[in-house]
Amino acid sequence: MRKKAKRDILKNDWVAVEKQLPKGLTLVELIITLAILAILLAVATPSLNLFSSSYKLRGAAREVATDLQFARLLAVKENKDFRVDISSQSYQVVRVNDGSVAKSRNLNPDYPDVTLTNISIPFDSRGNSSANTVTVANPRGTKNVTVVSTGRVKIE
Repeated sequence: MRKKAKRDILKNDWVAVEKQLPKGLTLVELIITLAILAILLAVATPSLNLFSSSYKLRGAAREVATDLQFARLLAVKENKDFRVDISSQSYQVVRVNDGSVAKSRNLNPDYPDVTLTNISIPFDSRGNSSANTVTVANPRGTKNVTVVSTGRVKIE
């Protein structure tokens, strides 16, 4: 019985105090948080535009290089001569013997500020070509897509 009495005494000695914490945010805290986010967004926006422009330039150069490789592979596959006619914003992969268009691509919808050099790049039935360079440019810079005489395509 003594143990029970000690427990009762201890229970009565300890008083549980629960502190009520405020729930939610005050209006001042919310305004300060929004002001900090607005400042961070204003600082980050110019950097995002530069990054986006550079990203679009690389993407357009990769797309041109991929389609040049496509033209080369098509020439070997079909054992016919092909050429890629490039204008300032678009290009076409054309069969030389009959003039039919195998592929056509307009870069303007996806890359509106990108321009290309006007050039025609031939591929013979073995995949070889004459050495040519397509310059892909936008306000941020330029990329060169080079086709060597063996038909290899690389971005520089």
